[in-house]
Amino acid sequence: MYISYGGKLLTAKEAFISPNEGFQYGYGLFETLKVYDKKVYFIDEHLKRLRNGCKELNIELHYDLKLIKKYINELIASNSLISGVVKIIYAKNKANYHLLITTRENIYNKERYEKGFSMTFASARKNPHAKLTYIKSNNYLENLLAKEEALKNNHDEAIFLNTDGFLSEGSFTNLFFVKEKNIYTPSIECGILPGIMREKTIDLINTLGLSLKIGKFTKEALLHADEIFLTNSLMEIMPVSKLENKIFDLAQLPITQLLIEKFHDLYNTSI
Repeated sequence: MYISYGGKLLTAKEAFISPNEGFQYGYGLFETLKVYDKKVYFIDEHLKRLRNGCKELNIELHYDLKLIKKYINELIASNSLISGVVKIIYAKNKANYHLLITTRENIYNKERYEKGFSMTFASARKNPHAKLTYIKSNNYLENLLAKEEALKNNHDEAIFLNTDGFLSEGSFTNLFFVKEKNIYTPSIECGILPGIMREKTIDLINTLGLSLKIGKFTKEALLHADEIFLTNSLMEIMPVSKLENKIFDLAQLPITQLLIEKFHDLYNTSI
């Protein structure tokens, strides 16, 4: 298995990065991209977000985006990766910068979609006024702790409320729910990372002419939803089968299933 470090292909045994700001303080950014049939999905959107995040964190991006694409494709070829995940990490070390690209398996298979996700609410709150809330930075511990807490309680995901009491996002997903054929999703101002798949799903909803409301919504609204689904770049659209003690019949989620079907038709992806 190879990794790409600064554009150089290395085996895992050869790789060594000294402790620095990026790894001591989370001073950097990351992106995770889906690979299916050797195609990297939405690579331009991910690299644009990486570049924008660098500007927000005052980090110089010392690599042309076309060059990063080249490194990604070289790594995919070297690892003979057909389908899986590419992860990009870009970290600051005083006046130096580290670009690390790795690959791994994508854990989201057909069985996961047939089972759906179980959700709970996170005990922590999202701060909609914090700068890092809106940046996919390496400082991701709050999200990891929320996910760990959910897993310990036999749930797959934890949903954050923000400090104002409104729905925000999951620990690693964006949130959508359906009530009486209307689709709802929290606005970015609620303290969410504007996910690539969130944007693609919103585009798809609008293309299909479905009703979409983006705004501030309460915990109670989610508890009374007819359908819930989650999005991120690796799982794409994941149906929710359970929220706390409420069970959803995955065979009775017409809007969620429509969006999954149309998304796969549109982008030729697979579960």
